[in-house]
Amino acid sequence: MKKCIIGICLLLLMSSLLAAQSVQFNGFVRNSVYAYSAPKAPGSDDTELHTRLYQTLRTDATFNQLGGWQLHLAGRALTDLADSDLGDLKRFKAYRLSISKRNLFNMIDLEIGRQFLHPGVVLGSLDGLNLTLKPLNWLSWQVYGGVESHLLRAAKVYAFDEAAVFGSQLKFKNLFNSSASLVYLQKNYQSETQWQLAGINLSNNILKNLLLLMQAHYDLVNSRFHRLYLSGRYQFNSKFLVNAYVKQQYPQIYNNSYFQIFEVKRYLLSGFSLIYQLNDRWALNGTMQGVQLDEGYGNRFIAMVSNRCGSLGLVYETGDLGNQLGALFDYRYQLMKNLLLNLSVDYSRYRFEERYDYDSQLANAIGLNYQFSDHWNVQLEYQWLQNADYKSDQRILNHISFVW
Repeated sequence: MKKCIIGICLLLLMSSLLAAQSVQFNGFVRNSVYAYSAPKAPGSDDTELHTRLYQTLRTDATFNQLGGWQLHLAGRALTDLADSDLGDLKRFKAYRLSISKRNLFNMIDLEIGRQFLHPGVVLGSLDGLNLTLKPLNWLSWQVYGGVESHLLRAAKVYAFDEAAVFGSQLKFKNLFNSSASLVYLQKNYQSETQWQLAGINLSNNILKNLLLLMQAHYDLVNSRFHRLYLSGRYQFNSKFLVNAYVKQQYPQIYNNSYFQIFEVKRYLLSGFSLIYQLNDRWALNGTMQGVQLDEGYGNRFIAMVSNRCGSLGLVYETGDLGNQLGALFDYRYQLMKNLLLNLSVDYSRYRFEERYDYDSQLANAIGLNYQFSDHWNVQLEYQWLQNADYKSDQRILNHISFVW
């Protein structure tokens, strides 16, 4: 039988519980109910009611008697009252299950097991080892390796020759108000190299109130730049902030993905946004984006006014990629000391091409959040959707959470 990282972590947990006399816990457990109707078969007008029960657990335990080693656990179990044949891959999910130690020998951070990583380049979830060496205050070296986590985050570990992953990041910090990192990532599928990315990330804050970011990642498999990103953020004063950016990137497609049937093409995205603080309560937000594809060019404009209770915004999209005019609204109101009302509305009129008529879409949600105590919380939300495919789609979502 193949060795399973999850089994190793559980064994270490049992051993630690026997050895440790002082354990600090924090986390939450949540029971959720999600009720909705769905077609019995693709394209069918007949629907059936689904009531899904979710049990979610997330906890971190620190074992002080073992030098501060930590255990991390995040998982979910699902039951569908209308579908008893979900299968274990969909029924049980393990988002994180690992042990870690910070400042081992005053210079090493490590974690082993299932974990989420973003080591300067998009990676995702990894079943394996993540090790960071910190020999100097301004220098750190991260190395990681293992296998990619199951696509559905099921409690299953791929074989090494199925989905091997390894990489490294060498980071230089606080040099002339700048930081830089050299990154490398390689993913294999069926023992063949799938992704092989190498590049550099830069952050510069030499000029007061100006932050510059740059990322350049090269795809060694396809001999092309995979990602080029440049942004600048300038703080004019305590009330006015402007951010501008441009990004060119190819999508990262898996070898066994359905999207392999399409020709992979890059896109160019650029835009800027601004935030203006009118006073202590109100702020204005504006965004303009443009995206260039082989199919054409499109623009998006977003304007919002917001305060501590919520926001109201307008969205306008135009160009070769379609047209849309929409309105967004969300609001939170304290009905009483521990009872909070949430309301959100999303309305838009859209079309994909000029030869099509406009369609409408309306989505609403209203919810209550009651804080029984420092540890207990209950949320209830009613959702209603209407669009070209569904005249009336109604859903109910309920959470009961215990936090410690």
